[in-house]
Amino acid sequence: MEDIILLGFGGHAKSVIDCIERQGKYHIVGFLDKESRSDVSYKGYHVIGEDDDLEKLYQQGLRHAFVTIGFLGGSTVRNSIYDELKRIGYQLPNIVDPSAVIAEDVVLGEGNFIGKLAMVNADAKLGNMCIINSGALVEHECCVEDFTHVAVKAVLCGNVKVGSNTLIGAGATVIQGITIGNKCIVAAGTTVRKNLEDGRIVCEKRYR
Repeated sequence: MEDIILLGFGGHAKSVIDCIERQGKYHIVGFLDKESRSDVSYKGYHVIGEDDDLEKLYQQGLRHAFVTIGFLGGSTVRNSIYDELKRIGYQLPNIVDPSAVIAEDVVLGEGNFIGKLAMVNADAKLGNMCIINSGALVEHECCVEDFTHVAVKAVLCGNVKVGSNTLIGAGATVIQGITIGNKCIVAAGTTVRKNLEDGRIVCEKRYR
């Protein structure tokens, strides 16, 4: 198995660890975080250094990394870490839980997380660094751009387009054919029935 380092420690990181173990493709070396915390561990994995150690670890031969920080109200932190990983030369695999269902013709970028019982259906496309969380559904011909998070049990019906750096909240539904812009937030439980321009925050139960 190839070694992999994880960036960021928290609840999302625990979900990623479980998927990596179930995949059986990578050996987790440990975590890097914004500061060293020797008292923090999960399932025997420890924080072994800070983000500034990425260059040193790459020079020592480590080649795979994965960002385990969630959306956190925005994707700025994930974006900056991704840029640094790419600058150094790291490879960012897609971490897909074995229980997820991914159609054969789905196009995946890199660094994506697809959680337990999620489904990505025929002719869909994911960019880089997306989170398709537990039980989420990305239906046929959908396009989800970079750094977007489709939260737990959210539903993108067929041919939905979602821009970059956007959050589709838990249990939200986006009706077929809708386009959602960049840097939008669709609150949990919302049903979106018309297009959203960039930067919209939608909290209504039904957005028509």
